[in-house]
Amino acid sequence: MLRPESWIVIVIALCAPNALSITGGVEVENQTTLVRNSHRESQRDSWFILSIGGTDCGWMHEKFEVLGDRIQTSNDIRMTLGRAGASTTVRVGWKFTESLDGTPIECEVKQESGPEVSQTVYRFSKTEVSVLETAGGRTLSRTIPFPEGIWWTPAQVERNVTTQRKDGATEIAYRTVDPSSGLRIVDMVTKRIGEGEEKNTIRWITTNSAVPMPTEEDVDTGGEIVMSRTKMAIGDMIARRSSEAQAKKTSTNGGVDLILRSMVSLEKPSPELLTARHARFAVRSTNRESISFSAAGAQRFDVNPEGGIFIDVKVGRTSPATADELADARYLDSSILIDANDPAVQALALRAVKSAGLNETSPVADRAEALRAFVMRFIIHKDLATAFAGASAVAQSKAGDCSEHAVLLAALLRAQGIPARVASGMVYAEEFGGKRDIFAWHMWTQALVNGAWLDLDATLSTRSFHPGHLLIATSAQDDAQLDADFSNLLSTIGNVSIEVLHVDR
Repeated sequence: MLRPESWIVIVIALCAPNALSITGGVEVENQTTLVRNSHRESQRDSWFILSIGGTDCGWMHEKFEVLGDRIQTSNDIRMTLGRAGASTTVRVGWKFTESLDGTPIECEVKQESGPEVSQTVYRFSKTEVSVLETAGGRTLSRTIPFPEGIWWTPAQVERNVTTQRKDGATEIAYRTVDPSSGLRIVDMVTKRIGEGEEKNTIRWITTNSAVPMPTEEDVDTGGEIVMSRTKMAIGDMIARRSSEAQAKKTSTNGGVDLILRSMVSLEKPSPELLTARHARFAVRSTNRESISFSAAGAQRFDVNPEGGIFIDVKVGRTSPATADELADARYLDSSILIDANDPAVQALALRAVKSAGLNETSPVADRAEALRAFVMRFIIHKDLATAFAGASAVAQSKAGDCSEHAVLLAALLRAQGIPARVASGMVYAEEFGGKRDIFAWHMWTQALVNGAWLDLDATLSTRSFHPGHLLIATSAQDDAQLDADFSNLLSTIGNVSIEVLHVDR
């Protein structure tokens, strides 16, 4: 099953307004050079207690300071989350350094999940950005273009948004970039909507083009955030300002079990899904908000006139890759998680193919299935104890749950020259986490076979796939942090009811 840390970066992005995305920037045309003293006046060091659904689960620390001729903005988040009875502590932090005139210098993004620590460092020049990713002793370096257009750095966001709010603005729009999804440009809009919960605060609502859910923020007369709230089906996520001591006293015993909260129970058992070839479902939103499912691989969907959608899943069915997908090098490239160029991964892929009596000239479909079956047998410690590990780490540990199965299979496929991506959604289980007949969050793999996407689940022992999989999103997983494609999960987590309409054996 899919563990919470496999999408925690997206969930954490909702905690506070200025932390909705990691922002970087270039100076706005004709903008006056920033003055050191004015920045020193606005230096701040803020702590917040984080909760989900009324349960405290961590803290957030934001800091804005002037260091000589540089400005540094940092954000550090620590959360304890449940894993169907177990728990894990995840820490995500970022630090952006820029010059006094708003020229970006460096951005560091760091994530800790169990023993696995990943870090991405972006270093800016005038025309490009060098990227250095490290995780579990693995290192990957590359260069990407400098983000185009006019966008704000964290210092510009801090100064401009605060100033405009104090001057009586009712709506503020600006552009930033999000390094956690490859320096993607995001659009931010914040609107004044009334008085806040706390005395002498104003409530604003902030939307982010990268995340499907708006965040409400209560801002004091000094322009600082007192509280932010994001409504989610699994429970409101709230960041409430506190002292450092109060924030660090937040309970970390067990945390919020996102897996259990997001499970979907069926009205009646449907074990036939595990052996069937085809199934049709009625899926509805439980809170009248939008839900997002993908028509890729084995899955198709159409609108239900009575509300929601019908989803049709057929084992062995594929979906033709688009022209953009066929040209997308990310599905073959090595990344910090899907490190297909690692010698251990390359050797493992070759071993898997040879053990099936095949070679690198054998049909793609045959090699893909051989790799899937090999991963199922190779990972012998099948539990929730492993953090979201990269493929080469799994090649050494032979441990993990669905996340590690999906990532390792994608890496082996790429090592064999077969484009691959990770799929995320829900899967039927007769029993999991003490509950029976449920759909729980899950990850598997899609391989590009003869120009079409084919679903492969390496956690299955007797078959490659079954129709009890409901696909929400796919990702190339080309960064140490999770791909922005997974943002569709947020609008669906805990927000669906599922009815099994028909099953064909």
